[in-house]
Amino acid sequence: MNNSQQKHRSIHTVLGNNNILLLIPNGLSSPQNKEEKHHLTELGLVLAQQLECYAIINNKYKKTLIDLTDMQAVKTRKKITDTFLVHIKRFTDEIVENDLSPLVLIVQVGSTPLPKGKQILFGYGQGERGAPEKPHNPTISPSQISKYRVVIEDQGLTTDLASSGSIYCGHSPDHLNQLYRQKNYLEGFYNTNVNSLLLTLAPELVSEQGMAEFTAKKLGRAFQQFQQKMPLVRKIQLKSVETQNEEDLQYIFRIHNDAQYDELTRESYIDELAGSIEKNGLLHPLVLLRKTDGYYKILCGFRRFQAVKRIGREWIEAKIFQEQDFTTEDFFNISLAENTKRRNLNPVEIGNFLDTASDTMQLNNTMLAEKFGATLGIGVPGSKVSHTTIHKYRKVNQIRTRGESPEIINDVINEKLQFSIAAEILAPIKDPGDRDSLYLEIIKPLTPTRPQLQNILTLLKEKKIGLSKTIAHTEVQQMLTKAMEAPQKAATFIRLMQQKGTQSAATEQKKFSKKITKIRNQYFGERTSKKVFNLTADSETAKGELTLNLRVNKENYHVMLDKVSQLLRQEDLFTE
Repeated sequence: MNNSQQKHRSIHTVLGNNNILLLIPNGLSSPQNKEEKHHLTELGLVLAQQLECYAIINNKYKKTLIDLTDMQAVKTRKKITDTFLVHIKRFTDEIVENDLSPLVLIVQVGSTPLPKGKQILFGYGQGERGAPEKPHNPTISPSQISKYRVVIEDQGLTTDLASSGSIYCGHSPDHLNQLYRQKNYLEGFYNTNVNSLLLTLAPELVSEQGMAEFTAKKLGRAFQQFQQKMPLVRKIQLKSVETQNEEDLQYIFRIHNDAQYDELTRESYIDELAGSIEKNGLLHPLVLLRKTDGYYKILCGFRRFQAVKRIGREWIEAKIFQEQDFTTEDFFNISLAENTKRRNLNPVEIGNFLDTASDTMQLNNTMLAEKFGATLGIGVPGSKVSHTTIHKYRKVNQIRTRGESPEIINDVINEKLQFSIAAEILAPIKDPGDRDSLYLEIIKPLTPTRPQLQNILTLLKEKKIGLSKTIAHTEVQQMLTKAMEAPQKAATFIRLMQQKGTQSAATEQKKFSKKITKIRNQYFGERTSKKVFNLTADSETAKGELTLNLRVNKENYHVMLDKVSQLLRQEDLFTE
Protein backbone atom coordinates (compact mmCIF):
# COMPACT_ATOMS: atom_id res chain seq x y z
CA MET A 1 0.00 0.00 0.00
CA ASN A 2 1.68 3.21 -1.14
CA ASN A 3 1.18 6.79 -0.02
CA SER A 4 -0.75 7.77 -3.13
CA GLN A 5 -3.22 4.97 -2.43
CA GLN A 6 -3.57 6.12 1.17
CA LYS A 7 -4.22 9.73 0.23
CA HIS A 8 -6.38 9.12 -2.82
CA ARG A 9 -9.89 10.30 -1.97
CA SER A 10 -12.34 7.76 -3.29
CA ILE A 11 -14.77 5.05 -2.30
CA HIS A 12 -12.42 2.09 -2.60
CA THR A 13 -13.96 -1.19 -3.73
CA VAL A 14 -12.09 -4.47 -3.36
CA LEU A 15 -13.13 -7.87 -4.71
CA GLY A 16 -12.87 -10.78 -2.34
CA ASN A 17 -12.24 -14.49 -2.27
CA ASN A 18 -14.50 -15.48 0.63
CA ASN A 19 -17.74 -14.65 2.45
CA ILE A 20 -16.52 -11.59 4.41
CA LEU A 21 -17.58 -8.09 3.36
CA LEU A 22 -15.71 -5.28 5.11
CA LEU A 23 -17.48 -1.90 5.23
CA ILE A 24 -15.80 1.29 6.42
CA PRO A 25 -18.49 3.94 6.00
CA ASN A 26 -16.49 6.85 7.40
CA GLY A 27 -12.82 6.31 6.60
CA LEU A 28 -11.97 9.92 5.81
CA SER A 29 -10.48 11.63 8.84
CA SER A 30 -10.32 15.35 9.61
CA PRO A 31 -6.62 16.24 9.89
CA GLN A 32 -7.54 19.75 11.01
CA ASN A 33 -9.32 18.35 14.05
CA LYS A 34 -6.86 16.54 16.27
CA GLU A 35 -9.65 14.66 18.01
CA GLU A 36 -10.97 13.22 14.73
CA LYS A 37 -7.64 12.44 13.04
CA HIS A 38 -7.28 8.72 12.31
CA HIS A 39 -5.97 6.22 9.77
CA LEU A 40 -9.06 4.08 9.39
CA THR A 41 -8.78 3.91 5.59
CA GLU A 42 -5.27 2.50 5.90
CA LEU A 43 -6.53 -0.06 8.38
CA GLY A 44 -9.31 -1.05 6.01
CA LEU A 45 -7.04 -1.51 2.99
CA VAL A 46 -4.58 -3.64 4.95
CA LEU A 47 -7.37 -5.68 6.58
CA ALA A 48 -9.00 -6.35 3.21
CA GLN A 49 -5.64 -7.52 1.89
CA GLN A 50 -5.04 -9.71 4.94
CA LEU A 51 -8.45 -11.35 4.71
CA GLU A 52 -8.63 -11.36 0.87
CA CYS A 53 -12.20 -10.24 1.43
CA TYR A 54 -14.64 -7.94 -0.30
CA ALA A 55 -14.38 -4.38 0.96
CA ILE A 56 -15.95 -0.96 0.47
CA ILE A 57 -14.04 1.86 2.11
CA ASN A 58 -15.28 5.44 2.05
CA ASN A 59 -12.29 7.76 1.87
CA LYS A 60 -14.20 10.41 -0.09
CA TYR A 61 -17.02 11.90 1.99
CA LYS A 62 -16.46 13.46 5.41
CA LYS A 63 -18.71 12.29 8.21
CA THR A 64 -19.61 15.92 8.90
CA LEU A 65 -20.95 16.13 5.32
CA ILE A 66 -22.80 12.82 5.39
CA ASP A 67 -22.63 9.90 7.79
CA LEU A 68 -22.65 6.76 5.64
CA THR A 69 -23.89 4.66 8.57
CA ASP A 70 -27.20 6.58 8.28
CA MET A 71 -29.24 4.89 5.56
CA GLN A 72 -31.93 7.57 5.56
CA ALA A 73 -29.28 10.13 4.60
CA VAL A 74 -27.61 7.85 2.06
CA LYS A 75 -30.68 6.69 0.14
CA THR A 76 -31.82 10.26 -0.55
CA ARG A 77 -28.62 11.02 -2.46
CA LYS A 78 -28.40 9.08 -5.69
CA LYS A 79 -24.70 9.71 -6.27
CA ILE A 80 -23.78 8.23 -2.91
CA THR A 81 -26.25 5.39 -3.35
CA ASP A 82 -24.59 4.50 -6.67
CA THR A 83 -21.06 4.63 -5.27
CA PHE A 84 -21.78 2.99 -1.91
CA LEU A 85 -25.01 1.02 -1.61
CA VAL A 86 -24.92 -0.40 -5.14
CA HIS A 87 -21.50 -1.93 -4.50
CA ILE A 88 -22.62 -3.34 -1.14
CA LYS A 89 -25.48 -5.13 -2.89
CA ARG A 90 -23.26 -6.29 -5.75
CA PHE A 91 -20.74 -7.85 -3.40
CA THR A 92 -23.36 -9.38 -1.09
CA ASP A 93 -25.24 -10.88 -4.04
CA GLU A 94 -22.04 -12.46 -5.33
CA ILE A 95 -21.34 -14.08 -1.97
CA VAL A 96 -24.92 -15.36 -1.67
CA GLU A 97 -25.06 -16.58 -5.30
CA ASN A 98 -22.10 -18.83 -4.54
CA ASP A 99 -23.93 -20.45 -1.58
CA LEU A 100 -21.91 -18.74 1.15
CA SER A 101 -23.28 -16.92 4.21
CA PRO A 102 -22.12 -13.29 4.15
CA LEU A 103 -20.40 -11.91 7.22
CA VAL A 104 -20.52 -8.11 7.09
CA LEU A 105 -17.99 -6.31 9.27
CA ILE A 106 -18.71 -2.60 9.74
CA VAL A 107 -15.70 -0.84 11.24
CA GLN A 108 -15.70 2.66 12.71
CA VAL A 109 -13.73 4.80 15.18
CA GLY A 110 -15.31 5.76 18.48
CA SER A 111 -16.25 9.43 18.70
CA THR A 112 -16.80 9.22 22.45
CA PRO A 113 -14.55 7.47 24.96
CA LEU A 114 -14.88 3.69 25.12
CA PRO A 115 -15.24 1.96 28.52
CA LYS A 116 -11.99 2.11 30.45
CA GLY A 117 -9.43 -0.40 29.27
CA LYS A 118 -11.50 -1.54 26.25
CA GLN A 119 -10.17 -1.20 22.70
CA ILE A 120 -13.00 -2.68 20.62
CA LEU A 121 -16.77 -2.60 21.20
CA PHE A 122 -19.08 -5.13 19.53
CA GLY A 123 -22.48 -3.96 18.34
CA TYR A 124 -24.96 -6.41 16.86
CA GLY A 125 -28.24 -4.51 17.13
CA GLN A 126 -28.73 -5.39 20.78
CA GLY A 127 -31.24 -3.28 22.65
CA GLU A 128 -34.11 -3.83 25.04
CA ARG A 129 -37.28 -5.63 24.02
CA GLY A 130 -40.33 -3.38 24.25
CA ALA A 131 -38.21 -0.23 24.51
CA PRO A 132 -38.77 1.83 21.30
CA GLU A 133 -35.94 4.18 22.20
CA LYS A 134 -33.63 1.15 22.47
CA PRO A 135 -34.97 -1.26 19.82
CA HIS A 136 -33.70 -4.84 19.94
CA ASN A 137 -32.74 -5.70 16.32
CA PRO A 138 -30.03 -8.39 16.53
CA THR A 139 -28.00 -8.95 13.37
CA ILE A 140 -25.94 -11.92 14.60
CA SER A 141 -26.21 -14.45 17.41
CA PRO A 142 -24.61 -13.69 20.80
CA SER A 143 -22.89 -17.10 20.71
CA GLN A 144 -21.11 -16.14 17.52
CA ILE A 145 -20.11 -12.81 19.07
CA SER A 146 -18.47 -14.72 21.90
CA LYS A 147 -16.35 -16.70 19.44
CA TYR A 148 -15.21 -13.49 17.72
CA ARG A 149 -14.29 -11.88 21.04
CA VAL A 150 -12.20 -14.87 22.08
CA VAL A 151 -10.04 -14.92 18.92
CA ILE A 152 -9.60 -11.12 18.95
CA GLU A 153 -8.55 -11.12 22.60
CA ASP A 154 -6.09 -13.89 21.73
CA GLN A 155 -4.43 -11.25 19.55
CA GLY A 156 -3.94 -9.02 22.60
CA LEU A 157 -6.86 -6.65 22.00
CA THR A 158 -9.42 -6.00 24.73
CA THR A 159 -13.13 -6.15 23.83
CA ASP A 160 -16.57 -5.54 25.26
CA LEU A 161 -20.21 -5.45 24.15
CA ALA A 162 -21.66 -2.01 23.50
CA SER A 163 -24.34 -1.21 26.07
CA SER A 164 -27.95 -1.45 24.89
CA GLY A 165 -28.41 2.31 24.90
CA SER A 166 -25.10 3.08 23.23
CA ILE A 167 -24.68 4.67 19.78
CA TYR A 168 -22.27 1.79 19.11
CA CYS A 169 -24.95 -0.91 19.19
CA GLY A 170 -26.16 -0.43 15.64
CA HIS A 171 -29.76 -1.12 16.65
CA SER A 172 -31.39 1.92 15.04
CA PRO A 173 -33.58 0.85 12.06
CA ASP A 174 -31.79 3.42 9.90
CA HIS A 175 -28.30 2.22 10.78
CA LEU A 176 -26.09 0.54 8.18
CA ASN A 177 -25.89 -2.45 10.55
CA GLN A 178 -29.63 -3.02 9.99
CA LEU A 179 -29.39 -2.95 6.18
CA TYR A 180 -30.22 -6.66 5.80
CA ARG A 181 -32.82 -6.86 8.60
CA GLN A 182 -35.38 -4.19 7.65
CA LYS A 183 -38.17 -5.31 5.28
CA ASN A 184 -39.27 -2.85 2.58
CA TYR A 185 -36.43 -0.54 3.56
CA LEU A 186 -34.05 -0.74 0.63
CA GLU A 187 -35.07 -2.99 -2.24
CA GLY A 188 -33.12 -6.21 -2.61
CA PHE A 189 -31.24 -6.07 0.71
CA TYR A 190 -33.51 -7.92 3.16
CA ASN A 191 -31.83 -11.23 3.96
CA THR A 192 -31.83 -12.76 7.44
CA ASN A 193 -29.01 -15.12 6.42
CA VAL A 194 -26.58 -12.20 6.34
CA ASN A 195 -24.71 -11.72 9.62
CA SER A 196 -23.73 -8.14 10.34
CA LEU A 197 -21.42 -6.87 13.06
CA LEU A 198 -20.48 -3.31 14.06
CA LEU A 199 -16.93 -2.94 15.39
CA THR A 200 -16.03 0.32 17.09
CA LEU A 201 -12.32 0.89 17.61
CA ALA A 202 -10.67 3.03 20.25
CA PRO A 203 -8.98 6.04 18.57
CA GLU A 204 -5.52 4.96 19.78
CA LEU A 205 -5.72 1.84 17.58
CA VAL A 206 -5.71 4.00 14.43
CA SER A 207 -4.09 7.25 15.60
CA GLU A 208 -0.89 6.50 13.68
CA GLN A 209 -0.54 4.78 10.30
CA GLY A 210 1.83 2.14 11.65
CA MET A 211 -0.53 1.41 14.53
CA ALA A 212 -3.51 1.17 12.16
CA GLU A 213 -1.70 -1.38 10.00
CA PHE A 214 -0.62 -3.32 13.10
CA THR A 215 -4.23 -3.44 14.34
CA ALA A 216 -5.44 -4.53 10.89
CA LYS A 217 -3.05 -7.49 10.87
CA LYS A 218 -4.29 -8.58 14.30
CA LEU A 219 -7.93 -8.37 13.22
CA GLY A 220 -7.03 -10.19 10.02
CA ARG A 221 -5.48 -13.10 11.89
CA ALA A 222 -8.55 -13.31 14.11
CA PHE A 223 -11.24 -13.27 11.42
CA GLN A 224 -9.34 -15.58 9.06
CA GLN A 225 -10.66 -18.40 11.23
CA PHE A 226 -14.24 -17.60 10.18
CA GLN A 227 -13.76 -17.34 6.44
CA GLN A 228 -15.75 -19.46 4.01
CA LYS A 229 -13.60 -19.72 0.88
CA MET A 230 -15.03 -19.10 -2.58
CA PRO A 231 -14.61 -21.93 -5.11
CA LEU A 232 -12.10 -21.38 -7.94
CA VAL A 233 -14.95 -21.51 -10.44
CA ARG A 234 -17.76 -19.30 -9.22
CA LYS A 235 -20.71 -17.25 -10.38
CA ILE A 236 -20.17 -13.56 -10.94
CA GLN A 237 -22.39 -10.79 -12.24
CA LEU A 238 -21.81 -9.64 -15.80
CA LYS A 239 -21.94 -6.02 -14.65
CA SER A 240 -18.86 -6.73 -12.51
CA VAL A 241 -16.80 -7.41 -15.65
CA GLU A 242 -15.26 -4.31 -17.22
CA THR A 243 -14.38 -4.13 -20.91
CA GLN A 244 -14.33 -0.39 -21.56
CA ASN A 245 -10.69 0.49 -20.94
CA GLU A 246 -7.71 -0.60 -23.02
CA GLU A 247 -6.10 -2.08 -19.91
CA ASP A 248 -9.18 -4.25 -19.33
CA LEU A 249 -8.64 -5.84 -22.75
CA GLN A 250 -4.88 -6.36 -22.59
CA TYR A 251 -5.22 -10.15 -22.79
CA ILE A 252 -7.94 -10.13 -25.48
CA PHE A 253 -6.33 -10.60 -28.87
CA ARG A 254 -9.40 -11.84 -30.72
CA ILE A 255 -10.43 -8.83 -32.83
CA HIS A 256 -13.60 -7.13 -31.57
CA ASN A 257 -15.71 -4.00 -31.97
CA ASP A 258 -14.09 -3.06 -35.27
CA ALA A 259 -16.70 -2.29 -37.93
CA GLN A 260 -14.03 -1.88 -40.61
CA TYR A 261 -13.08 -5.52 -40.20
CA ASP A 262 -16.52 -7.04 -39.73
CA GLU A 263 -15.32 -10.46 -40.80
CA LEU A 264 -12.99 -10.49 -37.83
CA THR A 265 -15.63 -9.78 -35.21
CA ARG A 266 -17.68 -12.70 -36.55
CA GLU A 267 -21.05 -11.36 -35.44
CA SER A 268 -22.79 -14.46 -36.78
CA TYR A 269 -20.54 -16.60 -34.60
CA ILE A 270 -21.53 -14.58 -31.50
CA ASP A 271 -25.21 -15.13 -32.35
CA GLU A 272 -24.67 -18.87 -32.81
CA LEU A 273 -22.74 -19.06 -29.56
CA ALA A 274 -25.47 -17.15 -27.72
CA GLY A 275 -28.08 -19.60 -29.02
CA SER A 276 -25.97 -22.57 -27.95
CA ILE A 277 -25.46 -21.16 -24.44
CA GLU A 278 -29.16 -20.41 -24.09
CA LYS A 279 -29.98 -24.00 -25.08
CA ASN A 280 -27.17 -25.99 -23.48
CA GLY A 281 -25.67 -23.65 -20.89
CA LEU A 282 -22.10 -22.39 -20.69
CA LEU A 283 -19.84 -25.40 -21.26
CA HIS A 284 -16.57 -23.58 -20.56
CA PRO A 285 -16.41 -20.90 -17.82
CA LEU A 286 -14.72 -17.57 -18.44
CA VAL A 287 -11.29 -16.98 -17.00
CA LEU A 288 -11.20 -13.64 -15.17
CA LEU A 289 -8.73 -11.57 -13.18
CA ARG A 290 -9.74 -9.82 -9.98
CA LYS A 291 -8.60 -6.23 -10.27
CA THR A 292 -7.79 -3.94 -7.37
CA ASP A 293 -10.69 -1.59 -8.13
CA GLY A 294 -13.56 -3.96 -7.33
CA TYR A 295 -14.13 -5.30 -10.84
CA TYR A 296 -12.95 -8.16 -13.05
CA LYS A 297 -11.24 -8.16 -16.41
CA ILE A 298 -11.29 -10.96 -18.95
CA LEU A 299 -8.31 -13.26 -19.40
CA CYS A 300 -10.11 -15.76 -21.65
CA GLY A 301 -13.64 -15.97 -23.03
CA PHE A 302 -14.40 -12.55 -24.43
CA ARG A 303 -16.76 -13.97 -27.06
CA ARG A 304 -18.54 -16.13 -24.51
CA PHE A 305 -18.96 -12.99 -22.41
CA GLN A 306 -20.44 -11.15 -25.41
CA ALA A 307 -22.79 -14.06 -26.13
CA VAL A 308 -24.06 -14.34 -22.55
CA LYS A 309 -24.56 -10.58 -22.42
CA ARG A 310 -26.52 -10.76 -25.69
CA ILE A 311 -29.07 -13.18 -24.25
CA GLY A 312 -29.59 -11.01 -21.17
CA ARG A 313 -28.11 -13.24 -18.50
CA GLU A 314 -27.20 -11.56 -15.22
CA TRP A 315 -24.73 -14.17 -13.96
CA ILE A 316 -21.97 -16.18 -15.57
CA GLU A 317 -19.58 -18.88 -14.37
CA ALA A 318 -15.93 -17.94 -14.25
CA LYS A 319 -12.58 -19.18 -13.03
CA ILE A 320 -11.06 -16.39 -10.97
CA PHE A 321 -7.40 -15.45 -10.66
CA GLN A 322 -5.89 -12.51 -8.85
CA GLU A 323 -3.46 -10.27 -10.71
CA GLN A 324 -0.75 -10.63 -8.09
CA ASP A 325 -0.97 -14.45 -8.18
CA PHE A 326 1.00 -14.73 -11.43
CA THR A 327 3.34 -12.74 -13.65
CA THR A 328 2.16 -10.92 -16.76
CA GLU A 329 3.96 -13.53 -18.86
CA ASP A 330 2.05 -16.28 -17.03
CA PHE A 331 -1.24 -14.60 -17.89
CA PHE A 332 -0.32 -14.29 -21.55
CA ASN A 333 0.52 -18.00 -21.62
CA ILE A 334 -2.70 -18.92 -19.81
CA SER A 335 -4.71 -16.79 -22.24
CA LEU A 336 -2.89 -18.31 -25.20
CA ALA A 337 -3.47 -21.86 -23.98
CA GLU A 338 -7.16 -21.25 -23.22
CA ASN A 339 -7.85 -19.47 -26.50
CA THR A 340 -6.24 -22.14 -28.66
CA LYS A 341 -8.08 -25.06 -27.04
CA ARG A 342 -11.17 -24.73 -29.19
CA ARG A 343 -9.98 -22.91 -32.32
CA ASN A 344 -6.60 -22.12 -33.81
CA LEU A 345 -5.68 -18.48 -34.05
CA ASN A 346 -5.72 -16.86 -37.46
CA PRO A 347 -2.62 -14.92 -38.59
CA VAL A 348 -4.05 -11.51 -37.66
CA GLU A 349 -4.95 -12.72 -34.15
CA ILE A 350 -1.43 -14.11 -33.79
CA GLY A 351 -0.05 -10.72 -34.82
CA ASN A 352 -2.38 -8.97 -32.39
CA PHE A 353 -1.26 -11.27 -29.57
CA LEU A 354 2.40 -10.60 -30.36
CA ASP A 355 1.90 -6.82 -30.55
CA THR A 356 0.01 -6.80 -27.25
CA ALA A 357 2.62 -8.96 -25.52
CA SER A 358 5.40 -6.78 -26.90
CA ASP A 359 3.77 -3.55 -25.72
CA THR A 360 2.88 -4.93 -22.29
CA MET A 361 6.18 -6.64 -21.47
CA GLN A 362 8.55 -4.53 -23.61
CA LEU A 363 9.72 -7.52 -25.66
CA ASN A 364 11.49 -7.37 -29.03
CA ASN A 365 10.85 -9.89 -31.81
CA THR A 366 13.65 -12.21 -30.72
CA MET A 367 12.27 -12.35 -27.17
CA LEU A 368 8.72 -12.93 -28.46
CA ALA A 369 10.00 -15.82 -30.59
CA GLU A 370 11.68 -17.42 -27.58
CA LYS A 371 8.74 -17.02 -25.20
CA PHE A 372 5.74 -17.72 -27.42
CA GLY A 373 6.91 -19.04 -30.80
CA ALA A 374 6.54 -22.72 -29.97
CA THR A 375 3.16 -22.28 -28.26
CA LEU A 376 1.77 -20.32 -31.19
CA GLY A 377 2.81 -23.09 -33.58
CA ILE A 378 4.12 -20.76 -36.28
CA GLY A 379 7.09 -21.07 -38.60
CA VAL A 380 8.57 -24.27 -40.03
CA PRO A 381 7.51 -27.37 -38.06
CA GLY A 382 10.40 -28.76 -36.01
CA SER A 383 12.45 -25.59 -36.36
CA LYS A 384 13.00 -22.77 -33.91
CA VAL A 385 10.84 -19.75 -34.67
CA SER A 386 12.90 -16.82 -35.98
CA HIS A 387 12.47 -13.14 -35.18
CA THR A 388 11.75 -12.50 -38.89
CA THR A 389 8.71 -14.80 -38.69
CA ILE A 390 7.47 -12.84 -35.66
CA HIS A 391 8.07 -9.61 -37.61
CA LYS A 392 5.86 -10.80 -40.49
CA TYR A 393 2.86 -11.52 -38.25
CA ARG A 394 3.21 -8.19 -36.52
CA LYS A 395 3.52 -6.27 -39.81
CA VAL A 396 0.25 -7.73 -41.10
CA ASN A 397 -1.55 -6.93 -37.84
CA GLN A 398 -0.18 -3.38 -37.91
CA ILE A 399 -1.94 -2.84 -41.25
CA ARG A 400 -5.14 -3.47 -39.28
CA THR A 401 -4.22 -1.31 -36.28
CA ARG A 402 -3.49 1.62 -38.61
CA GLY A 403 -6.97 1.21 -40.12
CA GLU A 404 -5.62 0.35 -43.57
CA SER A 405 -6.45 -2.20 -46.29
CA PRO A 406 -9.52 -3.85 -44.73
CA GLU A 407 -10.05 -6.22 -47.67
CA ILE A 408 -6.51 -7.58 -47.35
CA ILE A 409 -7.02 -8.22 -43.63
CA ASN A 410 -10.43 -9.84 -44.12
CA ASP A 411 -9.14 -12.07 -46.91
CA VAL A 412 -6.19 -13.23 -44.79
CA ILE A 413 -8.67 -14.15 -42.05
CA ASN A 414 -10.94 -16.02 -44.46
CA GLU A 415 -7.99 -17.78 -46.10
CA LYS A 416 -8.70 -16.13 -49.45
CA LEU A 417 -5.22 -14.60 -49.42
CA GLN A 418 -2.06 -16.47 -48.53
CA PHE A 419 -0.50 -15.11 -45.38
CA SER A 420 2.98 -15.30 -46.96
CA ILE A 421 1.84 -12.99 -49.79
CA ALA A 422 0.31 -10.56 -47.30
CA ALA A 423 3.36 -10.60 -45.03
CA GLU A 424 6.23 -10.67 -47.54
CA ILE A 425 4.86 -8.70 -50.50
CA LEU A 426 1.94 -6.52 -49.38
CA ALA A 427 2.88 -5.53 -45.81
CA PRO A 428 6.30 -4.04 -46.81
CA ILE A 429 4.51 -1.62 -49.18
CA LYS A 430 4.29 1.53 -47.06
CA ASP A 431 1.73 3.44 -49.14
CA PRO A 432 -1.75 1.97 -48.43
CA GLY A 433 -2.97 3.19 -51.82
CA ASP A 434 -0.18 1.31 -53.60
CA ARG A 435 -0.84 -1.77 -51.46
CA ASP A 436 -4.58 -1.76 -52.13
CA SER A 437 -4.15 -1.16 -55.86
CA LEU A 438 -1.73 -4.06 -56.17
CA TYR A 439 -4.04 -6.39 -54.25
CA LEU A 440 -7.46 -5.33 -55.55
CA GLU A 441 -6.56 -4.76 -59.21
CA ILE A 442 -3.71 -7.23 -59.78
CA ILE A 443 -3.50 -10.03 -57.21
CA LYS A 444 -7.17 -10.64 -56.50
CA PRO A 445 -8.47 -10.64 -60.12
CA LEU A 446 -5.42 -12.27 -61.79
CA THR A 447 -4.59 -14.80 -59.01
CA PRO A 448 -0.90 -15.02 -59.99
CA THR A 449 1.47 -17.59 -58.57
CA ARG A 450 4.24 -16.35 -56.28
CA PRO A 451 6.86 -16.21 -59.14
CA GLN A 452 4.34 -14.55 -61.47
CA LEU A 453 3.55 -11.92 -58.83
CA GLN A 454 7.24 -11.14 -58.34
CA ASN A 455 7.58 -10.74 -62.13
CA ILE A 456 4.54 -8.46 -62.30
CA LEU A 457 5.82 -6.34 -59.42
CA THR A 458 9.20 -5.90 -61.16
CA LEU A 459 7.49 -4.81 -64.41
CA LEU A 460 5.20 -2.35 -62.61
CA LYS A 461 8.08 -0.78 -60.69
CA GLU A 462 9.96 0.02 -63.91
CA LYS A 463 7.68 3.04 -64.35
CA LYS A 464 9.06 4.58 -61.14
CA ILE A 465 5.89 6.63 -60.55
CA GLY A 466 4.34 4.55 -57.78
CA LEU A 467 2.28 1.38 -58.02
CA SER A 468 -1.16 2.96 -57.80
CA LYS A 469 -0.37 5.53 -60.54
CA THR A 470 1.20 2.86 -62.75
CA ILE A 471 -1.78 0.51 -62.34
CA ALA A 472 -4.20 3.36 -62.99
CA HIS A 473 -2.40 4.28 -66.26
CA THR A 474 -4.58 3.81 -69.35
CA GLU A 475 -2.16 1.40 -71.04
CA VAL A 476 -1.95 -0.84 -67.96
CA GLN A 477 -5.72 -0.81 -67.53
CA GLN A 478 -6.13 -1.86 -71.15
CA MET A 479 -3.69 -4.71 -70.62
CA LEU A 480 -5.62 -5.80 -67.50
CA THR A 481 -8.86 -5.84 -69.47
CA LYS A 482 -7.31 -8.03 -72.16
CA ALA A 483 -5.73 -10.33 -69.55
CA MET A 484 -9.07 -10.86 -67.78
CA GLU A 485 -10.52 -12.23 -71.03
CA ALA A 486 -7.72 -14.80 -71.41
CA PRO A 487 -7.70 -18.30 -69.87
CA GLN A 488 -4.28 -17.68 -68.25
CA LYS A 489 -4.88 -14.21 -66.83
CA ALA A 490 -1.61 -13.61 -64.98
CA ALA A 491 0.57 -15.08 -67.76
CA THR A 492 -1.22 -12.97 -70.39
CA PHE A 493 -0.79 -9.78 -68.34
CA ILE A 494 2.95 -10.46 -67.92
CA ARG A 495 3.35 -11.09 -71.68
CA LEU A 496 1.54 -7.84 -72.54
CA MET A 497 3.64 -5.89 -70.04
CA GLN A 498 6.85 -7.37 -71.39
CA GLN A 499 5.88 -6.54 -74.99
CA LYS A 500 5.11 -2.99 -74.00
CA GLY A 501 8.39 -2.81 -72.12
CA THR A 502 10.35 -4.05 -75.17
CA GLN A 503 8.68 -1.46 -77.37
CA SER A 504 9.41 1.29 -74.88
CA ALA A 505 13.03 0.20 -74.52
CA ALA A 506 13.49 0.26 -78.29
CA THR A 507 12.04 3.76 -78.48
CA GLU A 508 14.30 4.94 -75.64
CA GLN A 509 17.34 3.38 -77.35
CA LYS A 510 16.49 5.12 -80.60
CA LYS A 511 16.22 8.51 -78.87
CA PHE A 512 19.51 7.96 -77.08
CA SER A 513 21.35 6.99 -80.30
CA LYS A 514 20.05 10.14 -81.99
CA LYS A 515 21.35 12.26 -79.12
CA ILE A 516 24.83 10.67 -79.25
CA THR A 517 25.01 11.27 -83.05
CA LYS A 518 24.29 14.94 -82.44
CA ILE A 519 27.02 15.14 -79.75
CA ARG A 520 29.55 13.33 -82.01
CA ASN A 521 28.92 15.76 -84.88
CA GLN A 522 29.13 18.79 -82.62
CA TYR A 523 32.36 17.93 -80.75
CA PHE A 524 34.28 15.69 -83.16
CA GLY A 525 32.99 16.71 -86.60
CA GLU A 526 30.30 15.41 -88.90
CA ARG A 527 32.63 12.98 -90.64
CA THR A 528 33.65 11.29 -87.37
CA SER A 529 32.62 7.65 -87.33
CA LYS A 530 31.35 5.58 -84.39
CA LYS A 531 34.72 3.83 -84.34
CA VAL A 532 36.37 7.10 -83.30
CA PHE A 533 33.79 8.17 -80.66
CA ASN A 534 30.64 6.49 -79.43
CA LEU A 535 28.54 6.12 -76.27
CA THR A 536 26.29 3.08 -75.82
CA ALA A 537 23.76 2.10 -73.22
CA ASP A 538 22.08 -1.22 -72.60
CA SER A 539 18.28 -0.93 -72.74
CA GLU A 540 17.94 -1.92 -69.07
CA THR A 541 20.61 0.51 -67.89
CA ALA A 542 20.09 3.44 -70.23
CA LYS A 543 19.71 5.76 -67.26
CA GLY A 544 22.36 4.02 -65.19
CA GLU A 545 25.67 3.30 -66.93
CA LEU A 546 27.17 4.18 -70.33
CA THR A 547 30.06 2.62 -72.28
CA LEU A 548 32.51 5.03 -73.96
CA ASN A 549 34.39 4.00 -77.15
CA LEU A 550 37.23 6.43 -78.01
CA ARG A 551 40.00 5.89 -80.62
CA VAL A 552 43.20 7.94 -80.10
CA ASN A 553 46.85 7.96 -81.28
CA LYS A 554 50.06 9.58 -80.18
CA GLU A 555 49.35 12.76 -82.11
CA ASN A 556 45.71 13.43 -81.16
CA TYR A 557 45.04 11.89 -77.73
CA HIS A 558 45.44 15.24 -75.91
CA VAL A 559 42.93 16.89 -78.21
CA MET A 560 40.51 13.98 -78.05
CA LEU A 561 40.55 13.85 -74.25
CA ASP A 562 40.05 17.62 -74.04
CA LYS A 563 36.98 17.30 -76.27
CA VAL A 564 35.58 14.55 -74.07
CA SER A 565 36.16 16.69 -70.97
CA GLN A 566 34.46 19.62 -72.68
CA LEU A 567 31.35 17.68 -73.66
CA LEU A 568 31.08 16.20 -70.17
CA ARG A 569 31.08 19.72 -68.74
CA GLN A 570 28.48 20.94 -71.20
CA GLU A 571 26.19 17.96 -71.76
CA ASP A 572 24.00 15.92 -69.43
CA LEU A 573 24.21 12.50 -71.01
CA PHE A 574 21.47 11.02 -68.76
CA THR A 575 18.64 13.36 -69.81
CA GLU A 576 16.42 13.19 -72.83
